[in-house]
Amino acid sequence: KCGMGGAGLTIASDPTAAAINPALAARTGNSAILSVGVFKANVERSLAGTNGVPNTTGGKQKSKADTFANGSMGVNYDLNDGNAFNISLYPGGGGATNWANSRTASGATDGTDSDVTWRMLNMQAAYAYTPNSATAVGLGLVLSRATMKTDSLDNKFQRDTGINKTQTSYGFGFQLGAVHDINTQWSMAGDFHSPVWHKRFSGLTKVFNSGVDRPATIAIGTDYRVTPETQIAVDIKRVMNSYVDTISDDPSTQGGFGWDDTTVLMLGVQHKVSDAFQVRAGYNYGESPIDDEHVFANILFPAIVEHHFTAGMSYAFTDAMELGLSGYWTPKAHLKEAGTGNTFSAFGIGSELWHQQYGTQVSLKYNF
Repeated sequence: KCGMGGAGLTIASDPTAAAINPALAARTGNSAILSVGVFKANVERSLAGTNGVPNTTGGKQKSKADTFANGSMGVNYDLNDGNAFNISLYPGGGGATNWANSRTASGATDGTDSDVTWRMLNMQAAYAYTPNSATAVGLGLVLSRATMKTDSLDNKFQRDTGINKTQTSYGFGFQLGAVHDINTQWSMAGDFHSPVWHKRFSGLTKVFNSGVDRPATIAIGTDYRVTPETQIAVDIKRVMNSYVDTISDDPSTQGGFGWDDTTVLMLGVQHKVSDAFQVRAGYNYGESPIDDEHVFANILFPAIVEHHFTAGMSYAFTDAMELGLSGYWTPKAHLKEAGTGNTFSAFGIGSELWHQQYGTQVSLKYNF
C-alpha cells in the first residue's frame, strides 16, 4: 500500500492490510510480515511577527529533528473457512520538531517553546468473517500507547507542570470494515475507524485542552483489474479532526491548534511482471489541516505536506518468502501566516513554514 500511494482498501496485500480494513483479514491467508524503514522530514521556519516575535535567525531556521524510524508488523491466521484472526502493530501518528530558538522569546535557547516529540504505537486485534464468496466483513479493536515530550507554552504563553518531561497516555478505539466483489474484475470497500481515545497527558493539561486523540476516519475504495496482470485502486478518506478538541479548537481562546477536517485521495496501480515479481506506483493528495491563519500556532506541529509520489515492488523468492520495497517523495510545501485570524495569528503575522519529506521501507513476508 505504501508503493500504491496508500490505496488498496480492497486489496489483501499482506497481514498489515487489516489495519486499514479489518475485513481483509478474511482474504489474506496464513502469513506474517515485518516492515522497517526510515524517512526524512526537512522542516524550516521563518518567524517574522510584528508584535514582539523576532526572526531569530535572520531568515530560515531548520528543525534539528529530521530523521525518523518507521515500521510495522502483522500476523494473519485462518481459523476456518470464512473466518480469520489478525494482529497488527503500526504507528498511529506523531511527529517532532526541534528548533534552536524559542518560537516566542527573543533568541531564547533555554528550552522554552522550541520542541516537541510525539509518538504513537497502535496494536489492533481483528476478526473477519465471510458470509458469502463475494463479501467479507471485519471488526478491529485498537489499543494505543502514546508518549509526548515538549517545552511548548500554553495558549496564554505560560509553562505547564509537565514541560520537558516525557508523558505517557494509553488509548483505545475500534474499526469496522467490509469488502465486496462486484464481479471478477471490480471490487469495492468501506471502512470506519473510530477515534483512538487517549487519556489526557497529566502534566500537559494546559498545553493540550483534551486528550490528544487520533481522529476518526471514514473511507471508501475500489479497485479494477484492467488485465489479469494490472490492477488500479482508488481510495478516498475523510479525516475528522474537528471532533478532537485539542486539534481543532481555536488556539488563542480555546487552547487548540485550529486544524480543519481533511480529505485524502489515494491512487495506485500494481502490475505483475511475472508470477514472482510485481511493481507499483501511486499518488496521494491529503489536504493540509493547517490554513494560513494558523501557521504561527503550528510552528511545532507543521503538518502542511499535501502531495506524495510513491513507488514499490515485491519479489517472491519462494512460495513462502516475499521481499518488498517501497519509497516516497513529496515536493516542498510552503505556508505563510496571514495574520487575519485569532490572537496567535496576529502575533505571528508573516511567519512561514516549509516542509518536505522522503522515505523508504523494506519488508519480509512469510506465508505458512
